[in-house]
Amino acid sequence: MHEITSRTAVPADYQGVRRSEGFAQIKSEFPHYLSDESKLSAGTVDYLFFPANESELCAVVKAMGQRGVKLTIAGARTGLVGGCVPMQGALITLERLNRILDVRYHDHAEEWRIRAECAVPLSELNHCITTKSFPDLERRIDGEEQEALTRFKQDPAAYFYPPDPTEMSASLGGTVATNASGARTYRYGPTRDWVRGIRVVLANGEILSIPRGKYFASPRGKFVIYDAGGKASELTVADYPVPRTKSTSGLFTATHMDLIDLFIGSEGTLGIITAVEVGLLPSEPKISIILFLDADEQAITLTERLRENSRLSLDFMEFYSRHALDLLRQRQRDDPQTMGMPPIPEKAGAALFIETCFGPTDDAPELDALNAVVESVGADLDHSWAAYEPEEMKQFKHFRHMLPETVSAIIASRKKEHPDLHRVSADLAVPDEHLRDMWQEYQSTLDSSSLQWLAYGHIGNNHLHVNVLPRDMQELEKALGLYGHFARQAVGFGGAVSAEHGIGKIKNKFLRIMFDDEQIAQMRAMKKALDPQGLLSPGNIFS
Repeated sequence: MHEITSRTAVPADYQGVRRSEGFAQIKSEFPHYLSDESKLSAGTVDYLFFPANESELCAVVKAMGQRGVKLTIAGARTGLVGGCVPMQGALITLERLNRILDVRYHDHAEEWRIRAECAVPLSELNHCITTKSFPDLERRIDGEEQEALTRFKQDPAAYFYPPDPTEMSASLGGTVATNASGARTYRYGPTRDWVRGIRVVLANGEILSIPRGKYFASPRGKFVIYDAGGKASELTVADYPVPRTKSTSGLFTATHMDLIDLFIGSEGTLGIITAVEVGLLPSEPKISIILFLDADEQAITLTERLRENSRLSLDFMEFYSRHALDLLRQRQRDDPQTMGMPPIPEKAGAALFIETCFGPTDDAPELDALNAVVESVGADLDHSWAAYEPEEMKQFKHFRHMLPETVSAIIASRKKEHPDLHRVSADLAVPDEHLRDMWQEYQSTLDSSSLQWLAYGHIGNNHLHVNVLPRDMQELEKALGLYGHFARQAVGFGGAVSAEHGIGKIKNKFLRIMFDDEQIAQMRAMKKALDPQGLLSPGNIFS
């Protein structure tokens, strides 16, 4: 089926929606709504709306659309590319749409699912799943919904939601709008793979309810969407190729495409996601290992061999470069208690952080296979830290997160002298066969540049966060020029200019390295079919 009809919510009077009007008042009373983690500066906005539910949101969208007012959508504001930073018109924060709606078992798929409003933080979602505690939900449901929740709580198995973005304060809707990923993407895939249904408010203020597996593009690559009055809009799916690697670069496309995938990763440009249904997986005992190595090149070789071994099913492989370990070692010297970890070995020239299945009562076949691969590259599992208790594993992840925190602190200090200074962080990914090529390009170029740099991140997906820490504005300009060079190299290898952070407002120019004018025109045509006036998320993806 490639045809779907939207419906009109019973709209509230938008005049009754909580709001602030006038840029001076918004900037004075609500300045934190005008930025996200990208630190991009906002433009002048006339309205800030706080809808309490879907009906109020529809009323605002419809009323602003009638006036031709452009709308920027904000969730938890954890993005790194300025996606929710408003430049004009109105800003709508969805923070009040924050309820978990139901828990149910899907018999055909044989999996537990949770449906929640868009503003539920991932941290809260994961806590509720892990503890099987839903106090607010229990107060609001009865009948079959209550029976399903009781059955879930009585299920002896433990469950988890596989997507694992670094920032767990991110909202569920925001991670769907950006197709967020993270460390566990290596094994479980990005957010897209776990979304089972969404509700979307369109630019006309009407609602689409889209379950996965129901609405597919026609053989000619088209969807037909009817509004509540019966008027049809035809959307043609773009036919540009998608990279064979992680990518959040532009609008998603596929042959015989599922309509739900059009909105996932669209960065708010096609519609406003208000509710999401996601699938869960049973938990397994795990062991986390931080393996210290001699050099960066050894980490590359080990990654390649670990991927080739069919006996291993690692959840993730995360990389610490030599320069990254040097930075963390210095932080430990300055404040030995800062990370709550043992001293990093002085001879360690790189490290891999990995996680795999581990049952304390079994014969540990995964560990035997892992040990054999580690020894094959001249490394030793004895030179590692290991954890399998939840609190210890959480500490390991905190150790990983200390890298971006430390980088941010260094840049914050340098900004005192150079206020416009910022770090330059690569979010590029390439296919498996080009991991070594891309690493050599990074290493040779940056080592000869005199710039301070380090690398960490999702090496299992060939997705490294290479960070340059400029000391002044001249070095910043030099680093930005090198970023463009690296982006062209990655695209030449068949990779993506944005692997997980999206394009937002900051990476528009890099999108043009990856797509030509005709392909970007196809993206624009998809947007125009759903948002003829170009009201939603102005500046995101399209410059």
